[in-house]
Amino acid sequence: MKVAVPVSGENLEIFTRTGRAPFFAIFEFDGNEFKLLGLNENTHAHEHDEEEHKHENGHGHQEEHTADEVEHHHKHVKASKIEDCDYLIVRAVGPNMEDALKLAGVKVIKVRKKDGENALEVLEKVKGELK
Repeated sequence: MKVAVPVSGENLEIFTRTGRAPFFAIFEFDGNEFKLLGLNENTHAHEHDEEEHKHENGHGHQEEHTADEVEHHHKHVKASKIEDCDYLIVRAVGPNMEDALKLAGVKVIKVRKKDGENALEVLEKVKGELK
């Protein structure tokens, strides 16, 4: 089974806002141990980085929860190559991204900051929820 976690980089530090995470760490889980397969770039985050530069006040926009936005996020789920993951472990996920993940068949497990700062640490906490 494959599990993805939004991270800031090779340090595997959990990134709180899923849609803005620079990378998704992809792990293979054999029912006992996690093996890091690699880091996939989050194409959605890159798109929003470019948009931030366009706004003079530095504030992003709040996306509406619409079918078009869900489809937009679904394209990024595919481009970021997390659609073949069984689970995405997150601290926070917006409604558009959550619906896009459901559309791709990716189950979301939400964790809290107290569950850990590192992807491997958090994965050990949720191990029992992975089926």
